[in-house]
Amino acid sequence: MFKQILQTHSFEPILLEKAKGSWVWDVDGKKYLDCVSGTWCTNLGHNHPRIIKAMKDQMEKLIHRNMWFLTPVTLEAAEKVLDFVPKKFDAVTFLQSGSEVTEYSISLAQRVTKKRKILSLKDSYLGAFGLARESSYHSGIASKLKIPYPICSTSNCSCLDEHIELIDHILQKYADELACFVLEPIMVSGGVLKPCKAFIEELCKRLQNAGVLVVSNEVTTGFGRTGKKFGFEHFDIRPDIVAIGKAMGNGYPVSAILTNNQITDGLTPAEMYYAQSHQLDPLGSVVAKTVVDIFVEEQIIKKSQPKIKQIREIFESLSHPFIKEFRTHGMLFAVSLQSHGNILSKEILIKLKYELLKEGIIAGASLGKELLRLIPPLTITTNEIKILDEKINKAFNSIY
Repeated sequence: MFKQILQTHSFEPILLEKAKGSWVWDVDGKKYLDCVSGTWCTNLGHNHPRIIKAMKDQMEKLIHRNMWFLTPVTLEAAEKVLDFVPKKFDAVTFLQSGSEVTEYSISLAQRVTKKRKILSLKDSYLGAFGLARESSYHSGIASKLKIPYPICSTSNCSCLDEHIELIDHILQKYADELACFVLEPIMVSGGVLKPCKAFIEELCKRLQNAGVLVVSNEVTTGFGRTGKKFGFEHFDIRPDIVAIGKAMGNGYPVSAILTNNQITDGLTPAEMYYAQSHQLDPLGSVVAKTVVDIFVEEQIIKKSQPKIKQIREIFESLSHPFIKEFRTHGMLFAVSLQSHGNILSKEILIKLKYELLKEGIIAGASLGKELLRLIPPLTITTNEIKILDEKINKAFNSIY
């Protein structure tokens, strides 16, 4: 099937044709409630009318330009994004994908510090290629260092006391080699896992005191996905670099890196150099600008809070012996499954995914982690949540 497409990964035997809001339609006219927001991108729902209009207007003026020139809309977008992100930043550049912006964030940190090693948490996913790929799940060169981390849900935890030796060890052994610590505030690919607040705050503070830069990878967690504008706001930290993507384009490929002049002032123009054909293109810029405007003017994050609560209550009401754990952080939901009776957890996950698909619900499934994941648009409606409730209960009840 689909032999003309290079099989870089597996595909469902369904051809999608159009989308609107929380819904997508296949070529046969069947509609599906998209509870993974495309590839975790459409926080505002598919084909938002303001974004479509802004793109059409810009396409009639200028889509692409030579990379040595800027456009007014790019300068406007830069100001909008800088104003939207907390913990004031001075400068931004627009790229295309989350993988690219994470790659450049790491590369920039290495140029600034003149060091090579990259620190991250063991369940982090940082990108699909290059330095970021080496620091994700994939095997790579010795520049990467992945560490275990505590998870807890209380403010009076003893995690820091129990893991202070790990922080001491990292600083004593690697501080002189570390360029940056890349923090994914919630490990979404890793299983919707949030590291202990006290541990992350102490780790970031001591690393920054030792001259190690902190990069907050907000590609998935940015733009309201965790219940706040950005995931790093769940911690009392101040990142040196922020990488954003996915929801900033709401389905269009645009990403951004933000940093401060004090970080880059010591670099020569040659050391700062990074260029690709579509960097800072006006079409991506107008999308980013419009997305920020919608988030601010329509109070998207505030309005998503009761809907987050509604969906959380759906999962909390489920009572099945094959449910191991339920995790939620903002509009991120995951159900960890376990084997029960003669049915393996992997089989349960596959059956759940396809029962939901049959019922018109697109959900994510992580084989190997045995995790069912839902990441719906922040703009999902109350009526759509009622449909989701009905279909989830039907799918879960179908296992036995």
